[in-house]
Amino acid sequence: MSYISDIFERADIQHIREFFLNGVECAELDHTPYKERLKKAEKAAIEMIKAKFPDMSYFETITGELYLAFGVFEDVYMKIGLKTGVMLAVQFLGGDRGN
Repeated sequence: MSYISDIFERADIQHIREFFLNGVECAELDHTPYKERLKKAEKAAIEMIKAKFPDMSYFETITGELYLAFGVFEDVYMKIGLKTGVMLAVQFLGGDRGN
């Protein structure tokens, strides 16, 4: 592949996300549907919680707190992502020349 083709091949939002979050390139893109990815992650987390806390009276409290925390994470990271996207769009459209 040529140098230019490589640039367009890597021009993927997941590559950009991985670079912003971790400072590295994305090794492999996950094309699994979102719903499937969410179910798989939730299932693994719930199984681990059940294994560590077999007393089901604590299960609801723990999972409730986790879901509340995840909601906050989702809100904060969505806002950071949107703000970053707007900043990049402004720079791309010439509103900020880096002066």
